[in-house]
Amino acid sequence: MKITALGLLGWLWAAGNVPGALELPAPPRVAPDSPSETNARPAPKPDASGVPASPAADGDLLKFNNGDVLHGTIVSVGAGNALRWRRADVKDPVAFNLDNIQELQLAPRPPRTPRTPHRLAVELTNGDRLAGDLVALNSQLLKLDTWYAGPLELKRAMVQRIVCQAAPLEAVYSGPTGLAGWTIAEGARNAWKYKNSAFYCRPGNAGGLGRNVNLPDLANIEFDLAWRGQLYFQVGFYFGNLNNLYSTGGYMLQFNNSSVFLNRTSPNRGANNMGSSVEIPKFQNKSKARVAIRVNKAKKTIALFLDNDLVKQWPDAEEFAGSGRGMIFYSQGQSQLRVANIVVTPWDGRLDSEAAAAVPGADDLIRFANGDKLSGTVVNIAKDEAVVAASFGEMKVPLERIAQIEFSSQKAEKARRQAGDVRAAFLDGSRFTLALEKLEDQALVGSTESCGRVTTALDAFSRVQFHIYEPRPEAGGDDDWGGAAGGDNPEGMEQ
Repeated sequence: MKITALGLLGWLWAAGNVPGALELPAPPRVAPDSPSETNARPAPKPDASGVPASPAADGDLLKFNNGDVLHGTIVSVGAGNALRWRRADVKDPVAFNLDNIQELQLAPRPPRTPRTPHRLAVELTNGDRLAGDLVALNSQLLKLDTWYAGPLELKRAMVQRIVCQAAPLEAVYSGPTGLAGWTIAEGARNAWKYKNSAFYCRPGNAGGLGRNVNLPDLANIEFDLAWRGQLYFQVGFYFGNLNNLYSTGGYMLQFNNSSVFLNRTSPNRGANNMGSSVEIPKFQNKSKARVAIRVNKAKKTIALFLDNDLVKQWPDAEEFAGSGRGMIFYSQGQSQLRVANIVVTPWDGRLDSEAAAAVPGADDLIRFANGDKLSGTVVNIAKDEAVVAASFGEMKVPLERIAQIEFSSQKAEKARRQAGDVRAAFLDGSRFTLALEKLEDQALVGSTESCGRVTTALDAFSRVQFHIYEPRPEAGGDDDWGGAAGGDNPEGMEQ
């Protein structure tokens, strides 16, 4: 995104803060993203004003309510409902009214605190999920130790479950931030373009866009898909050769206007459907969906979720077909496509639908690593041991034997909404809801009814959403698609 002097003055007028003097040197040439967008970059150095420079080539990204976007570096959010923003081509930080901002996307930052892998995750009744190490649990509180926020004391009534076999914190891929590191398939040079943190494919352009994201054996692949016209789109995973999908084998999910089916490809047998297609009639009246694909390589199962609903889980009766670690988006050219908010994380192997169906009533429910279950009341947890009051008496269970603890729904409470609540997304895609007090270069400070006032490391998050209880504009509108279908070359696109 290039901003002229006139355009910048427009931004400043909208922000309600025009500095007395502006120096507008020629914008510097922006270097492309590094091949690995999730790798930590060197720590940003402050300039003469003391404000850190951008932590990445494109820096952070602001998304405004009207669909506009602006690259730069977050300086702070604080008193007066103002967000201070810095760009390399502007001398002084610019203040924007927070009322006009929908989301802040954070560029990868070097860790200020060692990112210690945690042993479990705590899921709250409001949908938040916090990784940490369990210190203790009693009838009132759950004490959790975290690298990103230090010790936390959570109200037990607001804890829905403890997942003791939690996936690692960081996503193996989160983006996109550009085309660097992605492979455009041979013959599809002009098919895919990058703009405003999304990939676009125009009608009449068929071809693939792939990347080796080092897919784990237990993988969760998520992205936002939007389309105009008749939907014909494929997403592939566990491919080793992104230019020749049949040379190494893998899996392809194909989405049509009202159905989806799974293809298994192998070097010797080509592509074969795994069972019949699954009808999705609501797709005929939609133009967007959140797609989630969860793969268990050891069990040879592939599950598809659309907008958090399980569509189908496919078992593969043969050997696992994928021999690589790459994924690919493929357009067949009939429709205009947009792919955004791509997150690839390790997965704990548990389907969300199974967890939702298992929410207990009056009793707590303990699920053991070997598949056994025990209902009762978790009296306390201390020194890596849980004390459970069951119908036959009290039982002590080592925490290492427990896969999951689900707490009684009859005793549950939900944190009330607060003015100023923001939703901060962790690097693994999970979230933390806080009433924002302030945000600075290194920390996000806020409060929640579940654990009080909290100071969290900013490098633990990938994005912060504002005004989370207000209706969001529908994706797929003209502003969303912008000039991606035209002949321009927006920022970040390759020639």
